[in-house]
Amino acid sequence: MNDLQRLLVPQPGRVRQFSSFDRDPHRGGDWLGLRPAPARRKRIVVAAGETHTMASTTGPGLVTRVWMTTLLPFNRRALRHLVLRFYWDGETEPSVQCPMGDFFGAPFGCYVQYTSAATSLGSGGYHCAFPMPYAAGARLDVTNDGPKLIDPLYYQITVLEQVEPPSALRFHAEWRRENPTPRGVPYTILEANGSGHYVGCHAFLQNRDRWLRLPPARMGYPYGYGLGLLEGQEAIYVDGEKQPSVQGTGTEDYFNAGWYFARGTYDGATHGCTVRSYVKGRVAAYRFDLDAPTPFQKSLRVMLDHGLDNMLRSDYASVAYWYQSEPHRPFGVLPPAVARAVTSAAPNILQAALVVAVPIALFLLVALR
Repeated sequence: MNDLQRLLVPQPGRVRQFSSFDRDPHRGGDWLGLRPAPARRKRIVVAAGETHTMASTTGPGLVTRVWMTTLLPFNRRALRHLVLRFYWDGETEPSVQCPMGDFFGAPFGCYVQYTSAATSLGSGGYHCAFPMPYAAGARLDVTNDGPKLIDPLYYQITVLEQVEPPSALRFHAEWRRENPTPRGVPYTILEANGSGHYVGCHAFLQNRDRWLRLPPARMGYPYGYGLGLLEGQEAIYVDGEKQPSVQGTGTEDYFNAGWYFARGTYDGATHGCTVRSYVKGRVAAYRFDLDAPTPFQKSLRVMLDHGLDNMLRSDYASVAYWYQSEPHRPFGVLPPAVARAVTSAAPNILQAALVVAVPIALFLLVALR
C-alpha cells in the first residue's frame, strides 16, 4: 500500500489545533502602536524572560505539526533568543530543548529557505513534521531568553487526540554548541542513555582558524581555505562500545555529498546543504535517516570531528533528533542568550578578501612598472 492508498483507510482520533489566535496575555496597543488591540488577536508577544505555553493537552495523542513564524529582521535575534521546550506525559525535564531557529534548521540565526521531509523553512514559515506521541498529555512551551520583547510571534500546533501511541518511544531534540571547539577533542552531537533510535541532525559549522597565516601548501590541505573543518568525520558509538559502529570519511560525506559540497547548496527530502561559503567559512547541512534510523539499547554517542585530527578551531552547533523510551538523560541548562549569539564571519571574510586582493595587487604592481 503506497502513501496515497493509505488515504482509503479510516483514520482514528480527533484533530485539534492550538494556535496564537486570541492567546496574547499582553492586551494593549498593537505592534508599533499603529492599531488598536483587536488587531493583535492572531499573534502573541513574548516579553523578556517570559514563558508562553503554546499547547497543553491531557490523555493520549500525537503532535503531527509544529509551525511558527516571527518577523525578520525586526526580531533579528529571536531565532537564538526564543527557546522551545516540549514535555511528554507529565515529565519535569523537557524532551525537546532548542533555540527556535535551530530547531527548524535556520542556520546561524538567519532564514534560509529549504524543504525536507522532516523540517523546513518555506516562504517565511518554520515547519516541523516529526510525529511526537504522548500517552498522558503534552506541553509545548516557548521562552524568550533575550533582553527585549519579541513581537510578533505566530504559531500553530496540530495534534491528533484520542490516539494511543504505538510504543513507549518519545520524540527528543537537543541543541548543543562548542565555541570554540577544543583542539584534539571531537564535537558531541548527541549523548543519550536508554533505548531508542537516532534519526539525524542539523549541523551549523563555522571556521575560527587563521588559515591565511599558514604556508601555502597547508592552506589547501588540511585547512581547506577556511573549510578544512569538513576534513573531520563522524563516529557513532552504540551501547558503550569502544570502537564506533559507524566510522566516516569526511563531514560532507556524512551528509551524502562530496568534495566540500562541490556543487554548492541544495535541499533534498532526507539530506541537504543550506549554507556553504568559503568567504564566510560557514557550512550548514542536515541528514535524516527516516527509513533506517540508528537503533540503540543502552546508550548512544554521535561525534563529529572538526577538521583533520580535530585540529581546527571552530564554532560548532547542532540539533540532534531521536526517539527513545523515558527517562532520558537530562539536557542541563542552556547557555544564556548572549552566549548563544552567532559568531561574526568578519575574520573569515577578511582572509578570503586578502587571498583575492594580494595576487591582484602584485599583478598590477608588476604590470604597471
